[in-house]
Amino acid sequence: MNKFVLSGSLLALMAFNASAQDAPKKTQNEPPKRGIHWAKGHVPAARTGGNPDMTWHSGAIMTAAATNAIFWGPGWGTSPGDKISGMDKWYSGFGSSHYAGTSDEYTGTNGQVTSTVSYGGHFVDGTTASGGSSTSAILAEVCKVIPSPAANGFYAVYTDIPRGNSGYCAYHSYGSCGSTPVQFAFFWKLDGDPGCDPQSTVSGESQGLAALANVSGHELSEARTDPRNGGWYDHRGQENGDKCAWTFNVPYVTFANGSQWKIQGEWSNNAYNTGTGYPNSSGQMGCLDGH
Repeated sequence: MNKFVLSGSLLALMAFNASAQDAPKKTQNEPPKRGIHWAKGHVPAARTGGNPDMTWHSGAIMTAAATNAIFWGPGWGTSPGDKISGMDKWYSGFGSSHYAGTSDEYTGTNGQVTSTVSYGGHFVDGTTASGGSSTSAILAEVCKVIPSPAANGFYAVYTDIPRGNSGYCAYHSYGSCGSTPVQFAFFWKLDGDPGCDPQSTVSGESQGLAALANVSGHELSEARTDPRNGGWYDHRGQENGDKCAWTFNVPYVTFANGSQWKIQGEWSNNAYNTGTGYPNSSGQMGCLDGH
């Protein structure tokens, strides 16, 4: 896989308990934060009533995804640990996995979600990273780093900035680099962060890697099923990752390349309607992990 090094100096509502520093800039060109992966202590209270199934909102989905990881910040050059190599393994094994297949039931104007997810390698940008408050800053980083973005591209931006008082671990969003539409995601540094820790028991991986792997499954699955606000979400605005956040059915899930990860399930309308899923935090039997 290709590796590149740069030298150099989302329709979800923000929860009332997220810190003010993470409020998005209110500019016309600021993409929305979608599929916000709330930290454990900041999960919005569940609402009752209404059909829990997600519905289609008359737009496109991602029939396939071309992914790259961007590691942004000087910390990645000095103390990457196992996170860069680990996420390379994670993305390389995601495509064609049973876990990826948990989202394949959803369709849009352009066809059906499939498990065709490729990985083009990672980039490291050693310049000072931006926090998650400005989605336009994250989009600008993607457009700077990716020389030829793909219209079906999903670009995950991993920063070296700890979450601090922010109420969320990650989110996904969308925008354009020139005339090319892109999907992207933002991730805090989650080392030693109990609010974003899946408490994995898989051997050979650090806690920080395990945390990034879990939230990455959440965001990539949501981007594939609801890339630009016209895909699939429920009457509360929750996407498939949101509806199963912080629920785990098995100690680990095996990806197509044999790598193992403790990872949350994703919501399946079909599983809920047939009673074949495992329960989310509200007891609704609609989560699948493809184990």
